[in-house]
Amino acid sequence: MNLQKINNFDISIISDPHVLAYDLIADTEDFTKEIKIDRKLLVESEALLDQALKMVDKVNSQFLFLPGDLVKDGEYKSHEIVKDYLCDWKNSKEGRQIFMIPGNHDLNNHKSYDFKNHQKTKNINPKEFYDLYSFIYENPYVLEMYKDSNIFKNYLKEVNEKYDREEKYQYYAHGYFSYVSRIPSETSDSGLTIISLDTSIYSADTEQSHRDNRENVPGSITLEQIRWSVEKIEEAKKRKDLIFVMAHHALMPNFRNQELVFSPFFIKEWRTKFIDDDPRINNKTPIEVLADNEVKFVFTGHLHENGTAKYVSEMGNEIYDVQTGSTVTYPLPIRHIKIINKLEENSGYEVYIKTELIKEFTYRNLADEIEVVDDAINYTIEKQLSLKDVLHNYIRIQANNPKYAHINSKALLVEKASDFLDQDIPNHGYMNDIVFPMIYKYFPFKKRYVGKIDVARINGEFEFQIKAAKNLLTIKASNLEEAIDIILKQFDNKILIPYQIVGYWDKIINKAWKMPIDDDGHTFYDFANYIYQYKPLGEDERPEFVSKMIDNLNNPSYNITNILIDYCREEINEAFNKFAGSIELKKDGSKEKFFKDLVQTKGRLSGFIYKSFIKRVDTLRDLLDYFSIYITHEKDLTGAGFAKKILNTKSVRVAKENFSNHMFGQSSLRKFVIDLVNSMSEEMVEIYQNEDLNELEKYFNYIEYDDTSLTNTDIKKDF
Repeated sequence: MNLQKINNFDISIISDPHVLAYDLIADTEDFTKEIKIDRKLLVESEALLDQALKMVDKVNSQFLFLPGDLVKDGEYKSHEIVKDYLCDWKNSKEGRQIFMIPGNHDLNNHKSYDFKNHQKTKNINPKEFYDLYSFIYENPYVLEMYKDSNIFKNYLKEVNEKYDREEKYQYYAHGYFSYVSRIPSETSDSGLTIISLDTSIYSADTEQSHRDNRENVPGSITLEQIRWSVEKIEEAKKRKDLIFVMAHHALMPNFRNQELVFSPFFIKEWRTKFIDDDPRINNKTPIEVLADNEVKFVFTGHLHENGTAKYVSEMGNEIYDVQTGSTVTYPLPIRHIKIINKLEENSGYEVYIKTELIKEFTYRNLADEIEVVDDAINYTIEKQLSLKDVLHNYIRIQANNPKYAHINSKALLVEKASDFLDQDIPNHGYMNDIVFPMIYKYFPFKKRYVGKIDVARINGEFEFQIKAAKNLLTIKASNLEEAIDIILKQFDNKILIPYQIVGYWDKIINKAWKMPIDDDGHTFYDFANYIYQYKPLGEDERPEFVSKMIDNLNNPSYNITNILIDYCREEINEAFNKFAGSIELKKDGSKEKFFKDLVQTKGRLSGFIYKSFIKRVDTLRDLLDYFSIYITHEKDLTGAGFAKKILNTKSVRVAKENFSNHMFGQSSLRKFVIDLVNSMSEEMVEIYQNEDLNELEKYFNYIEYDDTSLTNTDIKKDF
């Protein structure tokens, strides 16, 4: 069947409409700031949802999927507006039903705001959400709510016992709005089973600081949800049903790979292999569990990108995570699904998925005037934020992330090191138990003007030994660990302060953007923003400054990192001096006690040199400066020199390669940028903006994850 000839569909998908009730909007300074840092078409959001529903009408879909983020920030008034639109659509034709899950913006959102009256507005809690949308959760196709299952009830009891929760929160926990539905076939005994997984975080068990009445951006899936899902999948398989899964967050990285700057929003457990007695679950990731249990499609939202990720499990089973973009961000897509039951012919189903873009709409502007937009794509592009806007917003969001409100850098480093080394690292004794045994093999060695540097183990404890003539200087593992802990505690209290980080970030990044890249006044920002905005120009039409920069990047001797550091030298040095100078080398308020406990000396010369050293060193900045000749081979240590030394070490180069490989599919970030610019063509933009070209083989974005050694990349349409 030709996708373009299908006029009637079974299911449509509208994702992330982010409706903000017009009654909460006004042409105020607060709202102006909000729309400057948010790429969503908030003023137009109601009209865009209305237009999307009219498009669903035209293709005669009987069913509607809504994978969450219904409103801007959980405003009760906005939810009432969404409810009215959905009820109007549902009730306008007999037999229509809606399947919906909440997104991270929808529940317990502490940012709900009334821009018209300059005050917080009522948000919605889980009970109110259920009551408001009961026409969805109590429709005749719903077989079971996860919250009514014994699996959830047992889990909820454990959560309430583990966390000190107020009574008003004790009725819900993670996954509360998960449920299973079934649409029976009109021609056979089989049908479509829809497992809706609530991945949003809004309860104490999965919230970053284990708080109730607070939402988080990332998604999560618990083992209990997976167990319940496998039960429902097994029941569906016995009915010979086709099985769809719907979730707000993608179950694996699923992003438009033409983006240079992005944050991959997907479930935190996407690479976590669950441990369970059930072999259908044990040692499998969430997406792997679904694939190996014969689920072929997961429909998600959240990232505001029309993209598809194909996953092949170790057992060779394929599954697609089909992500639908938002109706309030470019290019305003919705999707339609056609299912053809061919069980009698070939024991399978044919599934056709089509993208349609909102091309025109009419809305009420801030002046309470009606505006007609007859070219929605260009209208949206004009409203797009610049790279400066995005980064400005991003750094402030991260600086105010509750995850970092009471950060413990030592605990974080221990956690990351444990993951990296794949072993448990203790909070105390890590130097003696982990670090010294790892570095022991690199000793001894001699250093000019210093002497012989060795590692010894005496009475079960490692220590550094520096020997020269009849002098000895020793640093025991436990004393070194105590000194490091003192420094890390100050790091948390004196450096990781949001306003301070944001201030220095702005100074450094704004200077970097101004770095000239040619003699015609073009800057590094012009090049970076060109990539971010994804300008649709072929090589012949590409601006000369972009081509010149690509030539530079193609030159292995062109070190863009060092060049940027040199250009921002003053700003980096200022931040370095401020931060490193604020870390005092004191124990119980005494510098002498800090160094006396850290280092022991034998011999007159070593004692004299050490006393001289202590007089010169008060802060971490002084300590680094004292050893600068060994760190950067410069007499005077600078922040810029230190940054270049760190960024050019082998371990950091490997980390950059791993990051680039994980995020962009190749180890060279330089090559990624070059390939990205070279891929900017009219053909790519034509595909991105033309739904007729978006068949299963040509989604807006398409990436693959293959856990087998297979290289077959064909996409099958028959399931």
